[in-house]
Formats: sequence, structure tokens, C-alpha cells
Amino acid sequence: MSRSDTDRGSVRARAVRRGCALTVRPLAALAPVDARTLQLARPVIDQMLRTAAPMLRGTQLEQLRMITADGKQIRGEWVRGPRVTDADRVVLYVHGGGFVAGSAAAYRGVVSRLSTATRMPVFSVDYRLAPEYPFPAAAQDVSAAYRQLLARVGSADRIVVAGDSAGGFLAAQLAIELARTGQAPPAALVLFSPMTDLSLSLAADHPGARREGLLSIPVSRKAIAQFTSDPLDLRPEPGMRLPPALIHTSDAEFFGADAAVLAQRWSATGAPCDLQIWPDQMHVFQALPALIPESRLAYRAAARFIRSVLPPEALAV
Repeated sequence: MSRSDTDRGSVRARAVRRGCALTVRPLAALAPVDARTLQLARPVIDQMLRTAAPMLRGTQLEQLRMITADGKQIRGEWVRGPRVTDADRVVLYVHGGGFVAGSAAAYRGVVSRLSTATRMPVFSVDYRLAPEYPFPAAAQDVSAAYRQLLARVGSADRIVVAGDSAGGFLAAQLAIELARTGQAPPAALVLFSPMTDLSLSLAADHPGARREGLLSIPVSRKAIAQFTSDPLDLRPEPGMRLPPALIHTSDAEFFGADAAVLAQRWSATGAPCDLQIWPDQMHVFQALPALIPESRLAYRAAARFIRSVLPPEALAV
């Protein structure tokens, strides 16, 4: 476990978190979450994400529909930041949104920054959302996207898998499933504020969750219920062949305990895991670069981690 590049969050980060805790969080907790309301909420959520994280100027986009060997269609888009120099390695990004919202288009600002920081192209997968497509549809889409990228680049050590929140859950679940079935792991795993325990027991007992600016037990429980009724929990087993992982969390975010427990379990398998705690930040602060200056530092930290674990030939640009 390590502290972030700063010992204390910025004044702006604390102000944003506290302001959201007084406004957005209580309103979100009262809102119903079902197929009808989500049809109205998803465009609003997407627009908020695009406003908080506008796409970097000079970013190249390529929308893509991939057809797998079994005829399954995977939607997403390639995002190439303005400084991409390594076309032989890729990042698979799995967006957040509580399994019920979010999209590749909404996350262009996040993904373009990750692409720019790592200098790698990123495939942002548009997995199917609940409740229209409950578990395991999203996991199947993420797995299918990974297999397609593997066929494209030819080797698992040329792929980095990243995700935030619910997408972090799906990204880690992919790595665990690859290990469980004896398949080669990706080069690295990068998780921003990942969910670990869908029963919410960890979050309910976490003191930092009460300082969160966005999420709460009521809204999280309603979203997860649309995705699955099973108390899914990420539990990598000792001896699993897992990739080195970087996990970002905060001492003031809803899923802080989830991140810490996942890091402990990851390390217990023998795989390297760097848990970075960013003080005073709210859930997935990386998605708020227009508001929170530390988000830019977080992308740089992720890029440094990726460079540190890629094989030597991957560092040549």
C-alpha cells in the first residue's frame, strides 16, 4: 500500500466532494432505479461525464463492431490520444456506471487521457447494460472483447486491462477467470475505485463511505439489484497466475474498503499489487479532470505503473 503523489487532497477536491455530498448524493439515493427511469437517466449521466471529462483535443476515434467466432457482436470504439506512439500494445477499458449506465462515448474524456498518458491505443468496450441484460451479459462482452484484442495483437502480454467502479469489478473478474481457466494473464490490470463485494457488506462497514460525494447504500443496492441477485464477490485464489495490478482508491470514497480488500486478496496470490490511496477524493475522481486537479496526476501514476511492468521490448517507442 502506498500514499498517492499528494499527502492531502486539494481544496478543490474537498469542495467538490462535500458539495456533491450535500446535493447529488441525497437526490440519487431517493431516485428509483429501473428500466423505465434508466432510459431517462442514462443520457443525463452520459452528458455529465462528458462535461466533467471532455475529450482531449487531437484524439482520434474509430467506432467498431467486432464479430466473434461464434457470431457474437461486440461494440466499442478505438480511442487514440494525441501522443500515441505504441501501436503494438493496447489497453482494454471497461467503463463504470453501476452496471446500469455509462457508455464508451461518455467515457471518451477518461479514455483519451489514459491513452495519452500511456501512449497506447485504447479499446473502450460498450458492454450490455442491466436490467435489459443482467449478469453475465456484461462479463461475457468484456471477455469477448479481450479475446478479439488478443487475436489482434497476438500475445496477452501486449494487453493492459483497465476499468473503474463496476467496470473495475468486470476487469478484475476477467483476470480472475483467465487464471481460473489456465489462460495467460494480461500484462497489467489498472483499477480506479473498483467494486469488490456486490453484497455491499464492505462498503456498509467502511467509515470513509460516509464521506463519499456521490454513492450511498440505497442507490448502489438498487443498481446492483438490476444486475444480479447473487452476492458476487471477487475472490482470487492463492497460486492463481494473475497480472500485476494497480488499484486507486481514497480514504473518503464509498468503495475504499472494497479496493483495500481486493488488494490484499490479490497480493495473497503472489501477484504484485500496488494500492494507492488518494486523500480526500470521491469515487472515481479520475473521471472529473475538469473539476479535480489530482485526476491528471492519477493518469500519470497509471502510466508509470504500466511502463514499470511491461516487458522490456514494449518500452521501445
